Amino acid sequence: MKLAKYLSIAALLVVPFAAPLNAQVLAANVAGSSALWLEAGQGVWAINHCTWTSTASGVTFATDVRPTVGLNENGNLWVGWTTGTAGTCAAPAADAQVFAYINLDSTLGDRCLFAQPSCTLNTTAAAGTAGVNKLGAAFPDTALPANVLATFNGQPVTVAATDILPVDAKFATYSALAVCGPLSSGTQFIGLGYGPGPVGTTINSFYSTKSFHVVDFNVFGNDPITGTAIPAYTVTPVGAAPVVVAVNTLNASGFGSAAVTDVNRAQLGLLFSGIFVRTADILPSSAFAGTAATYFGVTSLIREPLSGTYNTFDHSIPNNKELFRTSDVGNCTNGLQGVTSNPMNLTRTVGTTTGARNRVIGTGEMTAEITAVQDSIGYAFWSAGNFATPTNMKYLTVDGVDPIQNSYTGGTLPTGAALANVTLSHVADGSYPIWSELRLVSTSAAGLAGAQALAGFAQSQVSFGAGATQPDFITANNLNVFHAHFAPAFVNFNATNTASDGPRVCGASSNPEDGGDVGGLVFSLQAGADYCVLKGNYNAAGGVGPTNTASFGSRQ
Repeated sequence: MKLAKYLSIAALLVVPFAAPLNAQVLAANVAGSSALWLEAGQGVWAINHCTWTSTASGVTFATDVRPTVGLNENGNLWVGWTTGTAGTCAAPAADAQVFAYINLDSTLGDRCLFAQPSCTLNTTAAAGTAGVNKLGAAFPDTALPANVLATFNGQPVTVAATDILPVDAKFATYSALAVCGPLSSGTQFIGLGYGPGPVGTTINSFYSTKSFHVVDFNVFGNDPITGTAIPAYTVTPVGAAPVVVAVNTLNASGFGSAAVTDVNRAQLGLLFSGIFVRTADILPSSAFAGTAATYFGVTSLIREPLSGTYNTFDHSIPNNKELFRTSDVGNCTNGLQGVTSNPMNLTRTVGTTTGARNRVIGTGEMTAEITAVQDSIGYAFWSAGNFATPTNMKYLTVDGVDPIQNSYTGGTLPTGAALANVTLSHVADGSYPIWSELRLVSTSAAGLAGAQALAGFAQSQVSFGAGATQPDFITANNLNVFHAHFAPAFVNFNATNTASDGPRVCGASSNPEDGGDVGGLVFSLQAGADYCVLKGNYNAAGGVGPTNTASFGSRQ
């Protein structure tokens, strides 16, 4: 049944992207978030068992081809294809469908799609190069056929994979490039000083040579570099996943203590914004031990500020409406461009205890440094792959709510048979405070068709319960909560900058989903629809649901 579903989708998906003569049909060139990379690739493989993967540094990359930019964004790549009529994996027929997906980050994926012209997806690998089986041992690669290579290589990105909406990605870029200090009076949002744009200062890792480019783009109007008009976009929902907070357990008297199991939002936000620096600051109901007591300093590991993971965490916790602080606070001088510490290495001493905020780039580096750095604390989107080797690490509940299981069992990250215990029930009911929807974004009819197919492929690889191996996200049709959408200042995203929660909330004839939603208030679909009914515009043009235009706040 599963195979028949894939074949029917692939047969219908005839997409008119231009491709070189004698090549196959390019169904989608995808760039962006790692959250959907594995499942989407496995789903494409399941059609005819034809994929090729590469993880070699500098061999696979997306290129921002706009004048004055010309930057390559390196990432792992999979390419999948159907055999076509009477073809094989090694020699696909002319009507074969080709999908390619480079694992970058959400904001990079959004920039690559919305840049005019869009980024191109590239590899220096030659035809016939063997793959590295990165989708897993059960999904073996085929050597890269010449006609498949010709179909995707050098062609534009047509779909962005993202765990924050394009408007949120644009706002993150605007903030990063802005002069240091408050973006306006009365707001907690600040400029980070990595400008001026359109090509800003590269953000560097404290632990490696990894870096992140800060380059401007728009999601509406005209490209800020070329002036070319930007096409309208469509959001395809795929699912939702939590951001898990984890600590290093090497120090039994610090974060490795059995007493460290939970952190509330205030404690967590102040650890990541340079106020709290001791492991004792999150011990439950701890009285002051005195100035002469032994304390241990915390290292807070902070992702690059354009990361989808960073923005989901930052807007939900330190930079919410309770704390008004960002994880990057204190790293620049108000009114000036330029940062104090790049790579970020900000320290604060309380008494004789020194804590630090240090920059990491990418999910892999985040989890590696939580494992390595004593009394460190960090965060990453949940997936079985992201936490496959949880050495010297445990996860915490936030406000007493478990992000991945029904109930907390000491913080051991589930692997193997224990993955059967992962339910993501507190994402599904909206009670866990740090989560985001996973989406595919497209700007053409052909891109939309590719995005819809890939969404189905990715969803088919998620499983829960006995025997589950990838309980990685709640699929969109099982998600009955949403974040309220809003119109961020300084970002134009439609003709009137009107945010909308979309037809899933306010009915099929309501306004399409638009605006930002990272860190938005959480409502059930029932409550959202009831609000539309209250306003008399459920299933009607102009229906937007509870957004920033409501008579109450829209952000956490």
